[in-house]
Amino acid sequence: MLTRRRTQFLERIKEIYQETGEPVHYITVAEALGVSKWTAYDILQELEKDGFLERKYVVNSNEKTPGRSMIMFVPTPLAAGEGNFAVDWQEARARLLETVGNLLPREAGRVARELLEEIPGKAHPVITCAYTLTVLLVYLKSLGEKALQLVRGALKNARRPEAGLLLATGTGLGLAANMGPQGSLAGQLAAYLNRLQEQIEALNGGEHKLLLEFLHEALERAIKKVESPVL
Repeated sequence: MLTRRRTQFLERIKEIYQETGEPVHYITVAEALGVSKWTAYDILQELEKDGFLERKYVVNSNEKTPGRSMIMFVPTPLAAGEGNFAVDWQEARARLLETVGNLLPREAGRVARELLEEIPGKAHPVITCAYTLTVLLVYLKSLGEKALQLVRGALKNARRPEAGLLLATGTGLGLAANMGPQGSLAGQLAAYLNRLQEQIEALNGGEHKLLLEFLHEALERAIKKVESPVL
């Protein structure tokens, strides 16, 4: 999430990167903003986790430590357009996490249709992907905790963000087809999931990380809120 403080760090590292054209060391950012190097490193790691920065390992040419690799950062394409996207993403992320966290399984059909109706109005592919992933979780939540746990297990086996997203989507699609009733919602969801896989493959690395982090949080919220069965 882009807080005011993270935005300050992101803007500064973008300025330095534009001026030098070279990966930026966290100490350089710390000196520019008047903070400790550890504070700068922690915040740049957070920005990396959110998909706005990419880590680079650059061989140090300093005489004191020749040949040693240094951790540097560069802005991702996501950071280049973070202005409007950041606001839209934060609003969409908050709305979707609240939806999946508060949902009762019996409401799944209605909520899923409402989310699907909102997708055409979303311009950024990361946001449309997040909406589709949320619809998937909403649908799986109606099938019970077992379905959600299977998706969680699939994510743990992925070594890369893109692979995790594709694996989760494929697992969810299979569960929807095998465990759920075959109705209009299931058919509509399948069409959106097929499109989602194409969109995921077109995203960059930073966008994959951002979307995977969202999926992890949404999944945990969905699992915590599974309605207890009526005895």
